Amino acid sequence: MTHALAAAAAVAGMAAPASAQIRNLSQDWLFHRGDVAGGERPRLDDLRWRKVVVPHDWGIMDRPDGSPPFDPKAVAGQDSGYLPGGKGWYRRHLTLSAAEAACMARLKFEAVYMDADIWLNGEHLGRHRYGYTAFAFDLTGKLRAGRNVIAVRVNHEDPSSRWYAGSGIIRPVTLELSSRVHLDPDSIFVATPVATQQRGVVSVRAAIANRSNEPARVELISRVVSRAGKVVGEAREVRSVAPGGRDEGVQTLELARPSLWSPDAPNLYTLVQQVRVGGELADERRTRFGLRTITIDARQGLRINGAPVKLRGGNIHHDNYMIGAAGAPNADRRKVRLMKAAGYNAIRNAHNPASQATLNAADELGMLVIDEAFDAWTKSKRDRDYARFFAENWAQDIDSMVRSGRNHPSVLFWSIGNEIPEQGAPEGVATARQLAERIRQLDPTRPVTQAVSIDPPQSRAQSAVLDVAGYNYRAHLFEEEHKRLPEQVMYTSESVSKDAFSYWRTVETNPWVIGDFVWTAVDYLGESGIGWMGYSQDWQKLGPYPWHLAYCGEIDATGRKRPAAYYRQILWKTGIDPIAAFVRQPAGTEDLPDRFFFPIKPPHLDWSLEDVHPSWSWAGQEKKPLEVVVYSEFPEVELTLNGKSLGRKAVGLATRYQALFTVPYEAGELVAIGYREGRPAGRWTLRTAGDAARADLSSDRRQLPADGEALAYVAIELKDAAGTPLYARAGDRRVRVRVSGAGTLAGIGNGDPRDAASFQSGERSTFHGRVFAAIRAGNKPGPIVIEVEADGLPSRQIRLNAVRP
Repeated sequence: MTHALAAAAAVAGMAAPASAQIRNLSQDWLFHRGDVAGGERPRLDDLRWRKVVVPHDWGIMDRPDGSPPFDPKAVAGQDSGYLPGGKGWYRRHLTLSAAEAACMARLKFEAVYMDADIWLNGEHLGRHRYGYTAFAFDLTGKLRAGRNVIAVRVNHEDPSSRWYAGSGIIRPVTLELSSRVHLDPDSIFVATPVATQQRGVVSVRAAIANRSNEPARVELISRVVSRAGKVVGEAREVRSVAPGGRDEGVQTLELARPSLWSPDAPNLYTLVQQVRVGGELADERRTRFGLRTITIDARQGLRINGAPVKLRGGNIHHDNYMIGAAGAPNADRRKVRLMKAAGYNAIRNAHNPASQATLNAADELGMLVIDEAFDAWTKSKRDRDYARFFAENWAQDIDSMVRSGRNHPSVLFWSIGNEIPEQGAPEGVATARQLAERIRQLDPTRPVTQAVSIDPPQSRAQSAVLDVAGYNYRAHLFEEEHKRLPEQVMYTSESVSKDAFSYWRTVETNPWVIGDFVWTAVDYLGESGIGWMGYSQDWQKLGPYPWHLAYCGEIDATGRKRPAAYYRQILWKTGIDPIAAFVRQPAGTEDLPDRFFFPIKPPHLDWSLEDVHPSWSWAGQEKKPLEVVVYSEFPEVELTLNGKSLGRKAVGLATRYQALFTVPYEAGELVAIGYREGRPAGRWTLRTAGDAARADLSSDRRQLPADGEALAYVAIELKDAAGTPLYARAGDRRVRVRVSGAGTLAGIGNGDPRDAASFQSGERSTFHGRVFAAIRAGNKPGPIVIEVEADGLPSRQIRLNAVRP
């Protein structure tokens, strides 16, 4: 090295950041669909490539001719919702100063689906196969002052999944710049072995890395900071770290009268760690955590901080419907928020590790999470799925899941797999033991589970290596299995909505059964039509094109609660909607075709939701008897039609918290009234809607940061002149959405499982009177104007405001 270069390097080293700088690389990516010869070359002409924001999913993008992406001939067909995989390239131009280029540098991808190769300035950094785990590359010494080019090639070979997986850089990308002496971010592990109202103990494991050529005498200071910004605990120690070395240790901090984390009180703290060399700050890291303990046994069940908890659970997939598999933080957070508002207290992230946005939201909102690793181990479920890579990559993917999730108080259990083909066989038991042992080395504080889908006695061999046994669709076995295995803790990792009462009754009445997770809480792309016509009897076929949504979510793809969600709230006695009334679809008038597409012979597992609706608009049914079902937490309900009582009925455990009425249809107002101790205590009203008079607009937020990625969700709802929502399909209309100003349209959808229209065109028909649009903020502050036109109705407008972050 010349003297000039040595001097420049010394100056650059001195200018290194005093704390790690984590740069969000969401903006300014260039994308090309299809393979590109030499796509990694720094000087490749990419001026015509499409500019995109990551997280990004090309699978839901319109074709070059503007036509929708759905294809009846898609290789993955019914599994992917008739959406394609394929190959694609991403490039990101990155300009750095000399000081920045000389820093310690780490490029991190939270997830790329799937089989991704990464280059920097034409140099191949490596390959990552699994589409759902985070991975990183050390770029130290490889970055240049000036222009750098990151290139990513994604090779999504279909069929790779049993549901819609998406394609591309589906979760965030960051660049971390730090000094030569720093904390290893993957080493930080915050545990809370003591969490009571009087005392909290925080155990912090962390490693200091010294990438310089000189030994370093390092002071490590760890402080626990409350949400109010007050330091409530502190620990200091001095470590000596050899050049090129790494020193790992544990610090213990004591907190007096801490605020504990639980689903009902999700209190959070921040761990602030500083590395000082010669009194100067060399690195600072912040880790959010919560104080809580987890205990489980067959006598007292699950306890959080010593208090009993039953898991009111729902399964979710990772896609976000109108923006596909793109794990935009606001979209992932919205899904958690919708579940919390519907009464759920637990999520099973099926069947892959959860995004950081999902876990962050769960931490903040008080949701427990089962974080799951795999849907397959060594034996494939689909020809091109992860089983191709399991033997070589399982250890790194387990490590990634655990290290990414272990500081989140919301993470309750680690799940090693779902319905694994080799479960119960000797090789399946051996693999499970291997996976569980590795997890316990990385995190001995959380139980290990698995979703088992086989019957005894094979299931017992599999469950024997687990801390908690998850069973898919097998609650009827729990009582007999408890007699044989009295110490085993169990839960239903998957159940069907139609059996909600019996599944939850099993949880309520048996301490060793700690919860129930329905399939599913939120609707998703792929497994086409499973919630309407189900699988064929031989488990080979699902809904034909244009079916593309599963349509089994108790919350639909737009975020609207379906009747099953209201019933579940009542079974859980949440008090959110203590009474709700719905009308069964009259025979022969179904909104959707194919209800009985497959001949069914018992026994048959049925994911379809009851075909009942929150509507009293039934043109053509005048004077005909309609079945009305009332769900109620109240012990007595009365139904009235246009002010006339149709009778009262007792409701409770004996009636499964339902009351059934037969009502000759006439237009007007149907009211269900709940009584407690003989007095009205709640009501639910359905009104007949007239013709559409307007399209009402509302947004889940009116202000959002101008960061280029924040999302707002705008609802467009058809209403009559009196403000009654239109629900009958005969009233649906074509809607056009245009966005101008400081934002863009990220996607548009309606929740119709058969509407295979574009998510990006801005045009969509309403489904049961609604359309939803996702609006993305730009990089500059200012007003965002959303203009909506619905056929035959006055145009409407709503304004949002993008503000400087």
